[in-house]
Amino acid sequence: MAFIDKISLVTPGLKVDGTGYVGGSDKGKGDHPYIKGYFYVFFGVPSTIFSDSNSNITRQQAKEFLLVSAEDYTPPGDRTLNLQDIQGQGGVDASFLTGQTINREFSIQYKDYWGAPIFRIHRQWASYINPYLGGSTMAVDFSAAEYKGACMIIQTKPIARQVGSVQKDWKADDLIKIDYFDGVQPLTDLKSAYGSSLSDNSFVKPTVQYKFDGSPLDETDPDVLNKALSIMNASNLFTKTSKLYNDFANNNSIPV
Repeated sequence: MAFIDKISLVTPGLKVDGTGYVGGSDKGKGDHPYIKGYFYVFFGVPSTIFSDSNSNITRQQAKEFLLVSAEDYTPPGDRTLNLQDIQGQGGVDASFLTGQTINREFSIQYKDYWGAPIFRIHRQWASYINPYLGGSTMAVDFSAAEYKGACMIIQTKPIARQVGSVQKDWKADDLIKIDYFDGVQPLTDLKSAYGSSLSDNSFVKPTVQYKFDGSPLDETDPDVLNKALSIMNASNLFTKTSKLYNDFANNNSIPV
């Protein structure tokens, strides 16, 4: 049986009564509303593009800046089940399942910094096709493995783990939503977000559209949940974020 064939509820102890009242001090975690806005973006970028021979931006630098700079995540559109109708006598019709339609794009909005590292990372990724030649000067075999990556987006409860001397690990119950995309590639070689106007002194926040292959895996797959948990516990997120901000502000460059 495939993982998706049998999904269990993982929210125990729901105590909502007939009035819909969820208040009171006796309510447990099963009664707490879903809160969004706490998420982390982990990319796996292709080594052919982000290599010492092709780029001054390493894979680790790219992954860390994409992680700490993401401000808004828009998931793919809903998967739609396709139905076909058979007409019945007197307008009494019936519908039958014929397949599905999957939207294979998601987007992330970033905040950029002096030196424009977000622009440079995506410029490098999109330059697998050389914009001046129309072909690839990086390609070894011109295979998908050379230009496609992966992305895991993990949404959590409003919880901070592994902060300072309090090295308390993340646990599965802390993670509320996971999207894992494979075959990821950006559709955007950023330009339009970097315009300028005398009347606009706002921050630069480019939005990047990504394409992926197949259908995303999610937290209903135990393997995906376990992988997300191991990534979170290996990341030291709050220490990493502080170091990147400080290094970039002091050095005005992508830190090593």
